[in-house]
Amino acid sequence: MRAQRLLADIERYASTAIGQLLRQSLNDLARGDYAAAVANARQVLDRDSRCVTAWRLTALALEAQGDLLGALEACQETLRLEGDSQDLLEDLGRLAMALDRHEMAVQFLTLALNEDPASPHLAAQLASALSNSHDYRRAVEVLGAAIAADAHNALLWNALGEVSLQQGEAEAALVFFERALGLDPTLLEALYNRANARLELNDAGGALADCDQALALAEHDRRPEILFVRALTRLSCGDLKGGWADYEARLDPDLARAPLFSIPGRRWTPEDALPGRRLLVVGEQGIGDEIMFAGMLPDAIQALGATGALLLAVEPRLTDLFQRSFPQASVRPHATDKSAARPVRTAPFRQDEADFWTPMAGLARRFRPDLASFEQPGGYLVPDPDQTARWRTLLAAHDDRPKVGIVWKSLQTGGDRRKQYAPFEAWLTVLRTLGVCFVNLQYGDCDAELALARAHGIDIWTPPRINLTNDIDGAAALSASLDLLIGVGNASTNLAGACGVPVWLSLPPAAWPRLGAPDYPWFAKSRVFVADRFGEWAPVMSAIHDALQDRFS
Repeated sequence: MRAQRLLADIERYASTAIGQLLRQSLNDLARGDYAAAVANARQVLDRDSRCVTAWRLTALALEAQGDLLGALEACQETLRLEGDSQDLLEDLGRLAMALDRHEMAVQFLTLALNEDPASPHLAAQLASALSNSHDYRRAVEVLGAAIAADAHNALLWNALGEVSLQQGEAEAALVFFERALGLDPTLLEALYNRANARLELNDAGGALADCDQALALAEHDRRPEILFVRALTRLSCGDLKGGWADYEARLDPDLARAPLFSIPGRRWTPEDALPGRRLLVVGEQGIGDEIMFAGMLPDAIQALGATGALLLAVEPRLTDLFQRSFPQASVRPHATDKSAARPVRTAPFRQDEADFWTPMAGLARRFRPDLASFEQPGGYLVPDPDQTARWRTLLAAHDDRPKVGIVWKSLQTGGDRRKQYAPFEAWLTVLRTLGVCFVNLQYGDCDAELALARAHGIDIWTPPRINLTNDIDGAAALSASLDLLIGVGNASTNLAGACGVPVWLSLPPAAWPRLGAPDYPWFAKSRVFVADRFGEWAPVMSAIHDALQDRFS
């Protein structure tokens, strides 16, 4: 429909210079030369800034390049010039969702569904946007009305399953995905989603079967997201060799939000010999992941030998801590250029300084092939000793009871991440444990939770004059002064575990970093408390409370 409309619009400029440029832009788009398509469309806009067809072509080409923000802005300009149309509103909603602008997506997709109330596709998209905004009630209402009108539409049942899965209701979601696949056994989205539901229900065999069936049906650009789910499934049940191989999909440019790197030189592979070589390791993903995967750096240093060299590019907040912890390495901050269509990570090393480079998690295929390779005597990060001594003195002066750090959430709660963490109210069971002094290590805004604790007669001591978000070196020293840290899997618990502090982790079902182990293999002093189902946090908190009393009684 869009192609026909574009052709019809271009015909209005037949035999003109603008018409030739528009046709060339469309041809460029068709053969995949998106930069040329943008360039030709912008030549038209230089002559006529109100040419809707040129704005449309610009939006399509920018989206194909991965510049979602640029595509959204081009669509908004089209909307300003042309007014509402169902396909334009749908494009705006889809782009807003991809940019995590969920409220904007809801507005555009609501208008689009009003234009075409019978569209199951639009109903499914609106439900997804509502679910991402945590408005699950309305999402179910939209899908309920659509299913009442078309009960044999597999797309709608799949969408209802997605809403249930995002709320942590994996059993209900599984029923809906199976209904969708009963109507259309080749519906790729339903196979992919059922794999995720089965993974959350600890049915690794079923999840792997769905992934394999989905891979047999998927086009090239859809394979990375399926391989990534298969990676997490394999890792969660201890198949590290297959899991790390599939985990390479995290770097595929076809995977939404995949990290992009602009690093000169050849990427290292596990088959490349390391003794005497110079290896550049670049941190990837979030700061918590960089800390966790850094546990493999001592292995890399040993493999490089006395004549080799390790170069490290890490999150700027980690440079001091990592340089102290790995004095044999040259540590510099990496940078992420966000001005391009997609953020690109760079490292401040020249090509002649390294023989190879690798993203940090890429070390796992060589140095963590099985659980036995995780044996570590203690922490691998070294906090500043002077800061650690100062915190110990301050904590001792504040309270003579054992010091237990507490952290209960992550700053990243978009999409379905919220279900990964127990609400703060559930933590009150733990915080009522007698005989310990709780120390607040929660970064970000937590005033409301601290006030709620005080209302229940619970005092959580907040360390003075430290920014737990930005002062990672200070946070490491504070962690090292504690007797124990309890919390969710985030940067704070990873930091404490990496410093050799005992960590107790509250985890959701099928948390893949456990790697099928009974504990948390990344850290030597770890203990896990795992929910049997999403949302069932009361038994977890009771178990942590009892373990705390046993530990410090």
